[in-house]
Amino acid sequence: MEIEFNAIIVQNGDMDAAYVEVPYDIKELTGKGRWLVDTLFDDVPYSGQVVRMKTPFYLIGLNKKVRSQLGKTFGDKVHVCLKDRTSTPKQSAQ
Repeated sequence: MEIEFNAIIVQNGDMDAAYVEVPYDIKELTGKGRWLVDTLFDDVPYSGQVVRMKTPFYLIGLNKKVRSQLGKTFGDKVHVCLKDRTSTPKQSAQ
């Protein structure tokens, strides 16, 4: 599954932490309360999870490194693409 939307980068309280609100009911879409995703914020890749954190909406965190790569901060718009996380096979030690 894949969803795309535009969002505003929101500051988490007074911390140097950010998230974007996901405008979908993830439990309705996936059957789960937490969705592990491969994400593109504009063109910057990120692996994370969409969750509810004592909020009425689902969200995904946007760490400082990604914000720096985007050249964006709190209040800026970002295009978000979320899709099911693909797991990579573990390499065996030889």
